[in-house]
Amino acid sequence: MHAFHTLAYLDVEKSGSTYVSQFLRDFLDDDEVWCRKHHELEDRPPAGRLHVLSVRDPVDTYLSLFSYGCQGRGGLFGRLRDAGHGALYDGTAAGFDRWLDVVLDPASAAVLDPPSYHRRGVAEHTGLLSYRVARLAAPRPDRWMRDVGSPEEFVAAYRRHHVVDVVLRNESLPQDLEALVLRDDLSWRPSRQAALTAVRAQQRLNTSARLDSVPGFAVPADLRGRVTARERLLGEVFGYDHGHRTPTSESIQARSRA
Repeated sequence: MHAFHTLAYLDVEKSGSTYVSQFLRDFLDDDEVWCRKHHELEDRPPAGRLHVLSVRDPVDTYLSLFSYGCQGRGGLFGRLRDAGHGALYDGTAAGFDRWLDVVLDPASAAVLDPPSYHRRGVAEHTGLLSYRVARLAAPRPDRWMRDVGSPEEFVAAYRRHHVVDVVLRNESLPQDLEALVLRDDLSWRPSRQAALTAVRAQQRLNTSARLDSVPGFAVPADLRGRVTARERLLGEVFGYDHGHRTPTSESIQARSRA
């Protein structure tokens, strides 16, 4: 979480969060209170603070995570490698298919990242990516997740407990950031226009080709159905059941403009 007095950014992994956090640090006219990447909310978030969450299409995210792991990078790669699944990162469509089976399997929760996914006992009811969103978007996840007994209950509990005011989609990040800058309840430095100019000039930086952009890398025909079945929160709450695909590149990376 990246907290200011007027705004808290809930920085879900692989959703463009590094760029957004740096943009806020550079342009939001407010004092930074606290910043720890992908950390959960306070038990009692301050009243009146705007809560901004970033999300990304789960199919895109899984492809990105697999591609990242094939470079030997990322916490999820390290945990799966240590659990004996390193050979899955072979850069092939078949390897991705097998990797996805492992990651979507509730029985694999103990070796996935973050470890709290297994500890909170909700892997039977939600996929990893929906869990990553839920644990950042609703305070006291230990309390509300312990009563969840089905996928339907997980989504319903999220709807009751989340504090999200604004959603930034990785697929429309420049437009969504522009809408955030245009809000009357936030101030920007050196001016609102300077922040808007930066958003409109935004480029995808330090991008690298994802494996599914390579000729011959064909994702399985049933891929979206398999992912949607596990990631019900991302489908039902954020509309990702039908897909919002991004270009075949990694997420936006940060560059300071201060």
